[in-house]
Amino acid sequence: MATGRGAGQRAHPLPWEGLRLVLDMGGTCIRYGHVDDHGMLDLTGCRAEKIAREISTLRDLCDMVAQRITTLGRHQANFVLSIAGPVSADNRIVRKYTNVLPDEADIPVADMVENAVKERTGRDVRVYVIKDAVASTIAEMGPEGAAADRDEVIALILGTGTGGAPCRRLATGEIVFPDALADLGHHQVDVNCTEPCNCGGSGCVERQTSGTAIVASLNRRSRDASFAEPYHASRLFRERGILPGAITGEDVSWAAASGDSFVIDALHDAAKPLSVLLRNVFTSHPVMTVVFVGGFALGTGHVLIDLVREALCESGIPFVRRADVDRFVETRILLGTIPADRTNLIGARLFLLQEERRGAVSR
Repeated sequence: MATGRGAGQRAHPLPWEGLRLVLDMGGTCIRYGHVDDHGMLDLTGCRAEKIAREISTLRDLCDMVAQRITTLGRHQANFVLSIAGPVSADNRIVRKYTNVLPDEADIPVADMVENAVKERTGRDVRVYVIKDAVASTIAEMGPEGAAADRDEVIALILGTGTGGAPCRRLATGEIVFPDALADLGHHQVDVNCTEPCNCGGSGCVERQTSGTAIVASLNRRSRDASFAEPYHASRLFRERGILPGAITGEDVSWAAASGDSFVIDALHDAAKPLSVLLRNVFTSHPVMTVVFVGGFALGTGHVLIDLVREALCESGIPFVRRADVDRFVETRILLGTIPADRTNLIGARLFLLQEERRGAVSR
């Protein structure tokens, strides 16, 4: 997807138009690339690098971001970093980088990166930090998203972890996220699940429903003698030759598309806590739309979503008539349309667009 506006491009662009370098730091890698004010990613400069073993301190985190900014954003004044963790209301502080630095709290990432860039180049830059779940939602509410026509949306991320934060579109078109700290991945919907979570709590829905959790569950089953017969009858074993304990997310996506019962049974188990979570969402926010995003969600596609919809139809949703539940879940639970490796970058750019417009207008 290349950028560019062709013959209609304005000769003198407005201050908020054009390409901007944006960055995304998840639990396993850093992604960065240039995105324009229409949410179009320049694929020629988009990169993803594994970081799981490269970050062990705050300084490592700061240096990694500052290095990309100084080398790739030389003529840019404002930057956005999407990150896996709750973020302060002023988009400056990461409350906890749960997947990488779980023991660190209230990390002043924006200040640290700004100071590092100043030390290296003498430049003053402005850095914003945005929660990855917010970035995903803004992207899916953007022009190319599944919820472009919706005003209250949660993009539910299923990948390394599970996450989601509600966003609302104002009459002006601006997207706000006043409840961004209400991360869906760290709700407890099953009191019997007490597995510790990186957030410091226990029994979080993430521990049952993330791509990581589902793959781990399948690998445990593949090594369990009581599941030996269905596993050896599965297409994973018969056609792909996957040994017990070696199943990957890619294998799960392939098997789900193939209708493999061994994998679909595990997805069915994960759909139950997800349906309880979404039932709670719809009960408290009746006009909300939920968009499934993230590598695992997009990989399993409509297989997992249909299982969640079925579970919701069985349980019912308060304030929705039984006769209307099927239609409700069909129109309110959607699959994301933006590739998983681009979602947070596009959302970060659309967030920056709002900030730059606001700054230009206020002047």
